[in-house]
Amino acid sequence: MNAVSDNLDHFFRENRDDLVGFFLRRLHCPDTAKDLAQETFLRILFSEQRGPTQDRRALAFFIAGNLVVDHIRKESVRARYAPAQDMPADMLEAVASNDPDSEKQLMVLQDLEAVDAALNELPDDCRTAFYLSAIEGLTYTQIGECLGVSERVIAKRIAKTLKHCRASREQY
Repeated sequence: MNAVSDNLDHFFRENRDDLVGFFLRRLHCPDTAKDLAQETFLRILFSEQRGPTQDRRALAFFIAGNLVVDHIRKESVRARYAPAQDMPADMLEAVASNDPDSEKQLMVLQDLEAVDAALNELPDDCRTAFYLSAIEGLTYTQIGECLGVSERVIAKRIAKTLKHCRASREQY
């Protein structure tokens, strides 16, 4: 092993429990938490092969936040389409609904899809700041500390995210 991999190995041993706990609190699945912690460290390894990282811990939690968002998105898509795959297509066409709530649900789903598409158009740093604020309930100061930037930068990222989502939503 070289010095970089020894250093990463030490970093992994020191921070593994914190990362697994981070994932476990959000996803409530020990196996997924361990898998995503491992994925986080692999991404740090690949990142450091391109160049040194100033703050590995901040990078680790930045990556972890993105992995949580990606995992939740994937699970949402699976849940949405898995039952439909079990039902034959002609059965699905035969099930029509005149319920006004169905129309409202469809409109809400379309709004959510538009917001999701808008968020995917933004850089990772904006999405992560927004996620940590809106979903995790962290303050701008806490987010800044986690990501290694100032509170003002976080405020700008979140403002940019909100502005972009509003503009995208108005297009629909």
